[in-house]
Amino acid sequence: MDIQAKLKRDYENKSIYTAGFYADPDNDLENHKKLFDALKSLTENQEPTAPFALQMMLTNSEINVMPLGLVDLDELKEFENEQRSIHGLHDHTESLPLIIQYSPHTDKAKVIKKRVGTVQELFSNFNQQIEKIWQVIKEFMQANFTILTTIENDLIADSCNVKQEYLTTFSKMTEAEREEKLGFSVPETEINQFCSYMSDMHEVQAVVLSAGSFANHELLGKNTFTEMLSDNIRRSTLFWVLDNTFYEIYYYFYLSNENEKLHKRLKHQRETLIVNMRNDAFHRAQELTAKQVKKFDFNEYLTDIFIPVAEQIIAEVNKFKD
Repeated sequence: MDIQAKLKRDYENKSIYTAGFYADPDNDLENHKKLFDALKSLTENQEPTAPFALQMMLTNSEINVMPLGLVDLDELKEFENEQRSIHGLHDHTESLPLIIQYSPHTDKAKVIKKRVGTVQELFSNFNQQIEKIWQVIKEFMQANFTILTTIENDLIADSCNVKQEYLTTFSKMTEAEREEKLGFSVPETEINQFCSYMSDMHEVQAVVLSAGSFANHELLGKNTFTEMLSDNIRRSTLFWVLDNTFYEIYYYFYLSNENEKLHKRLKHQRETLIVNMRNDAFHRAQELTAKQVKKFDFNEYLTDIFIPVAEQIIAEVNKFKD
């Protein structure tokens, strides 16, 4: 029996066992635990013939762990031809290779797939295979973090330009002129800090509006907020948007400051900040659903959630200013 026939025999009329989680950009220990638990549950509750897919969502990409051919049968044809060229027409294995697929969410990025043993080896020798899988996933997660860092560096560079524009504008004004323009007084000694705040919030708003545009077009569409939230896939994607937006804002401030004590403080505060953000988003979603709001804009929803987050981080940053 060739491997395509085997796959059809094994997978026909079977639902796909799925699991997934959001991977923290900077917590290998927690990510390893989530990966271990998800695949251990698979091997304890399913048979090697069960179709499965584990999805890890990252800030700017996703990683999928699955059998070869689950989404593309042509890959099986290629693999079968390889096996026949090596082992001959009849003497080849029926084991299915295990695939780890890395899909960056950036323009012109290429999907990368790596084979890591077989599905059967994952079930029969879990402890050895999980570490091989983890090493490949760590490599892909580092590639994702490089993408995130590049995005943050672009935001930081833009922030420097924006700050200089603000400094040029407000430094030419008298304090009375600044008060007339802004509605509040900014003494000359505070212009630099004020312009830093304005440029930081400019970048935060850019991140938020980008997320809002995606959510409005890809998740909400012509539906009401309640209709969108009742769809499991779109609801899960919204959770990803929330976490992703948080991390883009968090790492903007983290990477734009080199103070090690500040880094330690932000790492200490990060879990509290993201939990509070999720709770705020959840409560706001509950209120919108209860009110059966018809007209909804993700730009407003995300702005109301993330501007306070950014202001909390800025307050922490200011504590470490020289």
